Amino acid sequence: MAINTSSGFRPDQENVVYIGAGVTLKGEISVPDLIVVDGTVEGDVTARVVCVGQTGVIRGNIGATEADISGWITDHIEIKQLLIVRSTGRVEGRVMYGEIELEKGAVVTGDLSATDDYRAVAKPAAQGKGADAAPAPAPKSGTLDRLNDAVRAAKNGAAKGPLYLAADSEPGKRNILRAPLSSRRASA
Repeated sequence: MAINTSSGFRPDQENVVYIGAGVTLKGEISVPDLIVVDGTVEGDVTARVVCVGQTGVIRGNIGATEADISGWITDHIEIKQLLIVRSTGRVEGRVMYGEIELEKGAVVTGDLSATDDYRAVAKPAAQGKGADAAPAPAPKSGTLDRLNDAVRAAKNGAAKGPLYLAADSEPGKRNILRAPLSSRRASA
């Protein structure tokens, strides 16, 4: 996920931080919008969106609304909405998340727990099932598409407000998990 500066990412963009490959940053960092890490961060990271490239490493406490991990993060991770771990990603430690999406090959170890705060907001209890109940809005695109669009917008300087994902409004687009290996038939 190395960022190509010719693809629209500007180092002078406001509210965005880029830690390039080969760079090591030690200490606490707080970013209003997006942090992209292709290098190494040793310390606490707070941002709205955290993106860790394949060569990226974060060792420390991470607090964010969304995260897209292709590299390695460790320690205490708290992602309020969506945590995506790509096939090359590795997440270790105490992980709290609103929702989690794992690609085949992703490695997640440690203490995992879904936050009840996000679930309470994302799935409000139905008050009435009669004519007074409002229908759910139709989804415009997939959750992953919206996250990718938000990251691209932040890189291009177009993102101004907060990003909200409502993945639970898209039950038809969820991945169906395969049966566990133990319950599959062996083929000869």
